[in-house]
Amino acid sequence: MKMNWKVFAALVIVIGVVVWSVSSLLPQSLSGANLTFGVGTGTVTLNNLSDSPVPVQLIGAGSRVFAVMSSTEGIAGSSTRQGSGSTSTQLFEYALPPGKSDFIVTRGSNVKFVSNSDARFEAFVQPLNDSDARSTFILSVVAISAALFYASLSTGHRWIGSLRRKEAPLLSSEVPVEVAVEGDKNRGRDGRMYSNFGNKD
Repeated sequence: MKMNWKVFAALVIVIGVVVWSVSSLLPQSLSGANLTFGVGTGTVTLNNLSDSPVPVQLIGAGSRVFAVMSSTEGIAGSSTRQGSGSTSTQLFEYALPPGKSDFIVTRGSNVKFVSNSDARFEAFVQPLNDSDARSTFILSVVAISAALFYASLSTGHRWIGSLRRKEAPLLSSEVPVEVAVEGDKNRGRDGRMYSNFGNKD
């Protein structure tokens, strides 16, 4: 029973790591008006479907300043502090131009994108940048491998023995060779020996 609990705990860890890695690496797609979503360290691509700029905000928790970088002109800068004390936030405002644009947030903490406009647009959010995504993937593989090894160790690696027992035996490909024995030339087709004694012809 103790062994089973160890295996169960290992499987729970594997499932938890898989869920965490998928949620961390899987891109998020949103569309509509008045959208609010979290911004990670990856690229956020926006598509303003209206014909005019839309005012939007990036709001970060705490007093840590975050920076915004973009390949779109006019979308770059640093946040400014709003309020004081433990309730202070960081704010960055800009006008989202028509069509597609993108941005990346560096530093900061719990940054959210907020749109209070009725204008519709689409958002494609990559939670992690390339470096963070690579680290998350490697960490997930290591954690899953360690949990599976622990589960296997808890059962004495019995699955290896099961695989070995299932291996089919090798069939011999050798063909028996008939060896001619001296004197067989006098043996008939039915295997009886014939002799020339008694024949007067």
